[in-house]
Amino acid sequence: MTDNNGNLQHAEPYKSSSDCAIDRGSLAFLKTKLETRAGDNVMSVHVTAVPVKLASTAIGLIRTILPNDGGVDLQHLRRFAKYHEVNDHVRSAYAKVAPRNDGHIVFVIAAPMAITTRKFLADSLSPTLGSLVFFSIDVPLQAPTSQEQAALWSSRWWPTVYKKSNPFGPHPSIMARAEEDIEGDVRKWMDMAAEVAQQSKAAGFGEAVGVVIVERINGVSRPVAVAADARWLNWPSPGPGNVSAHAALRAIDMVSQWVRRSHEAGEKQEITTKNVGIFRGKPSLPLEEEHYRAQTNQTGYLCHDLEIYCTHEPCVMCSMAIVHSRFGRVVFENRMHTGGLCADGGLGHGLFWRKELNWQLLAWQWTRPTADTGFGFDQLRISDNRNACDELSSRADLNA
Repeated sequence: MTDNNGNLQHAEPYKSSSDCAIDRGSLAFLKTKLETRAGDNVMSVHVTAVPVKLASTAIGLIRTILPNDGGVDLQHLRRFAKYHEVNDHVRSAYAKVAPRNDGHIVFVIAAPMAITTRKFLADSLSPTLGSLVFFSIDVPLQAPTSQEQAALWSSRWWPTVYKKSNPFGPHPSIMARAEEDIEGDVRKWMDMAAEVAQQSKAAGFGEAVGVVIVERINGVSRPVAVAADARWLNWPSPGPGNVSAHAALRAIDMVSQWVRRSHEAGEKQEITTKNVGIFRGKPSLPLEEEHYRAQTNQTGYLCHDLEIYCTHEPCVMCSMAIVHSRFGRVVFENRMHTGGLCADGGLGHGLFWRKELNWQLLAWQWTRPTADTGFGFDQLRISDNRNACDELSSRADLNA
């Protein structure tokens, strides 16, 4: 945003929750590609009904004749359930083979239909359990990834158990600890990303997209790179602009310069102010410059375990750059139909957690507090910063 004289200005500094009561917004962990695929996958199973007192005997016999359930994992399903514990779908299937409902029976999952027949089960179980009837139903193929999903599947198919695990993504305990780490200051970094995005838009450098890279050590976080989109910076238009100057790529390039220099010549080595290439990694905006020399303590692979906060879901190219740079966490505010992180919408790639890639990271979408409904980058509170911005136009000429 600019003042009455056309000068680009800073937003007012963010106030932490210790300064005033603030709604921090909400974080929603992204679903992985496997989670979205597993949602409605079912398998058909043989079910029988036995007297309540014989339920344990029936399970023991089944495990004897079909060790490990024929290699099919049924641990997420309750193996037996009472009549009042199942839904109408199961009761209706039972009624077709047993005209009289008996409250003294329990239903038992005998085996997946893919591995055996009703005749084999009847011949193996009836000598001990007596005359049996069998019917088939569909049950969830994979384990649920939340208590809510378990409840939904129980009402739709068969009593299902959530064991606080996620076979299709990061373990829930890892997600919970990570979210606890970042929830206190996520709004601070997202507001900073929004501010630099507005600076770029106002200066005509690029679209209103911004990112902040954060280093968190022993619970203390600090920004190590701030960058905005600069696709129009000394680039002909119309067209898509310089796709290598997207905000995420510029921020990664800024970090890489410090890491490279510290490896080559020690941390005291100065960074050149000359042309830094197609990524436009030289800071060109006040907020970028303010945090450009906040050197990281990185000693490993580029952005290993750093956090990146984005105003918008990164595109496929930037998402892959984030993965290859080995960030630990990524948070964005606005979904994009061309984004590369989400698996349950848009392009559906879910690149943050793909087993075929050599790195996975945690990813969230952040929703602004209710009080910020209708928030736009042009609504940021602005304070005067005339001196820092007077030379923006001339600097654009230096960034080829």
